[in-house]
Amino acid sequence: MLAALLLLAACSPQTEYTHAIPKNASVVLGMEMDEMAEKAGLNGETGEKAVAKLKTLVKGGLQGDAAQLAERIIDQPSESGLSFDDKVYLFATPHAEALAVLAKVTDEGKVEALLEVLEKESIATPLREESGCRWTQVGGALCAFNNGTFLLLQSSRGDASGMKGTLLSLMRQKEGEGFHALPEFAKVKAEGNDLASVINLSAMPYEWSTPLRMGLSGNIQLEDIKYFVSANFEQGRVLMNSESLIQNPMVQGFFDAMDKVMQPIGGKYLDYYPGNTLAWMGGNIQGKTLYQMLCQNPAIKQALDNPLLPVDVEYIFSSIEGDFAIGVDNAFSKNFLMYADVTNSDFLKTFEDLRPLLALTGGQITLDNVGKDEYLMRTYYGNFWFGVKNKLLYVTTNRTLAEEAGRTYGASLGVKPWADEVRQNRLFASANMSSLNGMIPAFVASVHGGMPDWRQGSVEIVLKDKQGNLLQSLVAMMENL
Repeated sequence: MLAALLLLAACSPQTEYTHAIPKNASVVLGMEMDEMAEKAGLNGETGEKAVAKLKTLVKGGLQGDAAQLAERIIDQPSESGLSFDDKVYLFATPHAEALAVLAKVTDEGKVEALLEVLEKESIATPLREESGCRWTQVGGALCAFNNGTFLLLQSSRGDASGMKGTLLSLMRQKEGEGFHALPEFAKVKAEGNDLASVINLSAMPYEWSTPLRMGLSGNIQLEDIKYFVSANFEQGRVLMNSESLIQNPMVQGFFDAMDKVMQPIGGKYLDYYPGNTLAWMGGNIQGKTLYQMLCQNPAIKQALDNPLLPVDVEYIFSSIEGDFAIGVDNAFSKNFLMYADVTNSDFLKTFEDLRPLLALTGGQITLDNVGKDEYLMRTYYGNFWFGVKNKLLYVTTNRTLAEEAGRTYGASLGVKPWADEVRQNRLFASANMSSLNGMIPAFVASVHGGMPDWRQGSVEIVLKDKQGNLLQSLVAMMENL
């Protein structure tokens, strides 16, 4: 009888741990932990100092068995009972209400031993058995495991103790019930990327998504707008790529229409910003087409056609045609400078119709002429200079920038290594991380990326050390904690 039980235990099938990901997950991220550890240098001599520092940090508040177990796990992660040769997954439920870590269990006994040690340290509650798994509360999170699956669930609203039902239902999921059954999961599960994820717009918190939902057709759900995003840590850079997974014909039609609004960038405004500009974004827009597209939504059309709004919104939109760009000079000011191609300056006259409405504010908002086709608007939030020079619309919060509007620079963004990439995209953005003066880790030089159309996009993080790897830099930073 004993022999039969041992044989059954040895031969009992492990559950497929990825079955625990919910079908409605808004984010599913797969991480190749072994590959990233290799790139970070944790498996060689270069990682010894970081490993030693990690031991010191983890063992700081632990004593006895807990400290010894922590050291064993750091030296040999398999002592945790979890597999780091298999992908570790992070996922979020809609509106990020719950966040979770999912890993494959290789040894139930070791996982149990780990949680029992945490219980002795008063970090975890006693293990309970229910729904074919054992579970406990670890700090503010819930944790469950069985013969194959380890799941740690955390509520974004605080203590997760009220999410026990969600935890156990995820542990009970079978083949065909969860995200594992969706075709896009194959892209996350496949090898070849250090990080691979599927993200849909329902990941946004409610307060962010409400305005966006109002602007979308009732037949379009945020869950329908989803992308596959991958990241790889390479020598001297991190390369990220996105690929559309949108299947809803109405969503595809919406974005096809946006492609008509956003044309490929001409790139002329790169020369209008100095090379040390902190952040820059450029695009190309057909204002009249955009206005017509917005008016297809009844709620937006009603707002734009509001009779209480004295300006001719359609005329303003229709006057904008061509490249636009916006730049921020540094992280310590509110100054920005925006440019846009316009067909003429006549649309500015419609702002004169605002004066009676502004007079009702008792001088708290004013509009003054400061030159030909140039205005200054004073508001609660600051001063805004805007105007048109040579069919070039400018808007800025800085008087000097307004006076110099239309100026080009020799050492401009136009001489950056990525400048030629701008003209291959409908939208492009860059950030000069070196100008943040130590506010971020010093090993990142710049970030830039763009979208040639709605179906794809890319972002490149460039390191100062062209021979280095971002993961190695992060490990080195940890040594100095």
